[in-house]
Amino acid sequence: MASAFTMTSEVSLSAVREQIKPSRPQEFSGNTPSLAVKVRGLVKRYRDGTEANRHIDLEVRRGEVVTILGPNGAGKTTFLRQLSTELRPTAGSITVFDADAIKEPAHAKRAMGITPQEAGVFERLTVREHFEFFARFKRLPKKAARAAAHEVIADLGLEAETNRRVGTLSGGQRRRILIGLALLGHPPLLVLDEPTTGLDPSSRHAVWRVIRRAVSDGAAVILSTHYMEEAERLSDRIGIIAQGRLVAFGALDELLGRLDRSYRLSYRNPIDPLSETCVRYCVNFAEAQTHVVREKLSEYSIARASLEDVYFTLTGEAFDKDEKGEAACLE
Repeated sequence: MASAFTMTSEVSLSAVREQIKPSRPQEFSGNTPSLAVKVRGLVKRYRDGTEANRHIDLEVRRGEVVTILGPNGAGKTTFLRQLSTELRPTAGSITVFDADAIKEPAHAKRAMGITPQEAGVFERLTVREHFEFFARFKRLPKKAARAAAHEVIADLGLEAETNRRVGTLSGGQRRRILIGLALLGHPPLLVLDEPTTGLDPSSRHAVWRVIRRAVSDGAAVILSTHYMEEAERLSDRIGIIAQGRLVAFGALDELLGRLDRSYRLSYRNPIDPLSETCVRYCVNFAEAQTHVVREKLSEYSIARASLEDVYFTLTGEAFDKDEKGEAACLE
């Protein structure tokens, strides 16, 4: 295995050491505070004056999943990169388990398991070697590293790939490896930037199970996603970022309560049945029915508002609008 470490492609050992800077897992067990993350007045301003994040306040407790939603370019990834200490804020504070993540980034990072949107891998290592190698970087003893590798391989459904070199794997399989690296050593805080992007439904559900298990064990999870179902099914609380600001934060029921029009009428133009699906928001069911009768609609559905509707109301953009034909007809 040692000889394989010299044959890398996208990443170097020095880069790995810089990214991980791990400590023994027991440093964050037992008396770890229940408040995992506290963010106050977080600002990220670039040299051209662009504010990617604007005065964000947020708290995350152990044993909960917080999902961050927002349009592309809204500041989601910038926020997570600051939280994971990769990017230094312009102003504000970030506390991770009582550690100042800005003044003591290495100490704060010891509590984290991180899955970035993109990261390199050691292509010539097998899947098992890859996990064992990173587990040793997290200062797990050799036997414990082997057990940890076996655990994440099983959890993420990678048993058939155990002895395959990472360079031969598909994009989705590599994505699962990055998720597994975050899970090694059972860190009390997981920061996952779009962890299931590119995964098939079966693999996505496997990742959901792993996340739920980590939460049931007391971990805090902060993730971003492009999948509305994922946010609805996994989250204890949801934050929506638009134009750099956290415009909403709370449980799903709380967010739904912010809608003045809580019914969603979806329909096709009766004159052109092949047209794209249109959406109209109504105050109540009766108003939706009135519109159906007035417009003589024959193909329609009426439903209570969803997280997707909250998202549209607060951001002005339809979720996954490139994949749906209804965006052009929103009323």
